[in-house]
Amino acid sequence: AVSAPTGPLAGLRVLDLSRILAGPSATMLMADMGAHITKIERPRSGDDTRRYAPPYLQKGPEQDSDISAYFASCNRNKHSVALNFTTGEGQQVVRHLLQESQVLVENFKTGTLDKYGLGHKQLREEFPGLIYCSITGFGNTGPYKERPAYDMLIQAMGGSMSITGVPDGEPMKMGVSMFDLTAGLHAIIGILAALRHKAQTGIGQHVDISMLDVSIALLQNQGMNFLAKKQRQARVGNSHPNVVPYQVMPSRDDYFILTASNDEQFEKFCKVAAAEELLQDGRFRTMKARVVNRVEVTERLNEITGGHTTNWWLQELQTAGVGCAPILHLDEVFADPQVRSRDMMIQMAMPGFQQPVNLIGSPLKFSRTKVNYRLPPPRLGEHTDPVLLAAGFTEAEIEQLRVSGAVGEAPQPMEMPTPPLTMATPTVSDAKEGDPSPGPVLGSTWDSVRSTSVPNASAFISSEPTSVPRPRSKLRGRAVGGGTWDSVRSMSVPNASAYVDNLGGGGVPPRPRRQLAKMQDQGTSSKPVS
Repeated sequence: AVSAPTGPLAGLRVLDLSRILAGPSATMLMADMGAHITKIERPRSGDDTRRYAPPYLQKGPEQDSDISAYFASCNRNKHSVALNFTTGEGQQVVRHLLQESQVLVENFKTGTLDKYGLGHKQLREEFPGLIYCSITGFGNTGPYKERPAYDMLIQAMGGSMSITGVPDGEPMKMGVSMFDLTAGLHAIIGILAALRHKAQTGIGQHVDISMLDVSIALLQNQGMNFLAKKQRQARVGNSHPNVVPYQVMPSRDDYFILTASNDEQFEKFCKVAAAEELLQDGRFRTMKARVVNRVEVTERLNEITGGHTTNWWLQELQTAGVGCAPILHLDEVFADPQVRSRDMMIQMAMPGFQQPVNLIGSPLKFSRTKVNYRLPPPRLGEHTDPVLLAAGFTEAEIEQLRVSGAVGEAPQPMEMPTPPLTMATPTVSDAKEGDPSPGPVLGSTWDSVRSTSVPNASAFISSEPTSVPRPRSKLRGRAVGGGTWDSVRSMSVPNASAYVDNLGGGGVPPRPRRQLAKMQDQGTSSKPVS
């Protein structure tokens, strides 16, 4: 049976011309919430991130598939159409698909789509109700508007690298593509606001999202620290510029996070540490004093926390109500009972794979309109024919488009793994690792807590529980060493030169005029998780 979207955006149709990360991350979140996403990919090569590998998803033991982990991170619940919109025929297909689309999302360099008649100004008269969202490095205005951008460039130009890193080290980038991802989130906010306006007026508009704008907006308190006194901010490493202690602390055997973010919490910390005499010292008594005397305060607190193990501190501080946490590696994160209780790791079966693959779940939990997982990350052009047939094209017209080079070849069908599959929640075993460790990561069990996200994909989600070792942190905090990132390329808004072959031509097929068929998601349904 065909699975229906259950999320709050069910019924919304989005034509997704984006690729790499900023746009696809946004459209995947919308897809999880029920939107029908038609992902346009270049024939033969597809989204750039199909080649951002290794690692690849494993279709068997130690056997790479042709789907990169990067691509899989932001492309589930989408229909892949292999279409070359640099040809006249391809442009006509895009316009035809827009007849039933409410939203278009793209993240090409400013002006690229104008070359092919697909810019906002060129489409707005023909599609006055269209929400056209552009995600670019620098926006559609300003002196930098035509520059390509990458996440790391934005981290540098937006100021975040200047305030990230150890005080005596080099500026440091963040470990994730922060402004790709947050630009995508702002795109969703803008799209939903524009849809609200359209619901009232019937008129669409252009949503112009700049990664640089987003990076500056997210400076928030750090940006205001500068604007308040017009003084550059010194890097404080893993500390907080306005709160002490709010940082990584050494223990006898490891490191942990301490966030005594007000005077009451600091007093509780002192009681746990049997160091109440600090409350009589003027350098420690107030939040302002602790920030002003950061060096002396930190040195003394480091001496204190070094007297006990990490587990001791976590147990005692949690009991006292003081903010604290272990520092987890990713294997420990995905085994954490809170993470598991919220279904933040799911398993989906994929055609041609021997076993289901692990994917990151949606963070969006709704009490009524639950997200669901209908389609695994697609193979290139997997849905070309079904999408075009549902849009009113005949098989003969689709073949004509293939001959002209506007449409790519469909991949060969692949069998789904058996038996039928359901949601899986990994279990944590008590198996010990060979190397000694300071002890298990603390955390209560959340076995009775269930995520409100109900997958709807019996053909894609596994019922077999997985087992992973109980997490044991081996992190040892070290000063961050120097290094260059000259060879690192962020994956946000590159030039479209890799996509566009030419403006070449051939005849333009007539746009089909028949009544367009409504297309349902091509997937299968599942029962709610009990």
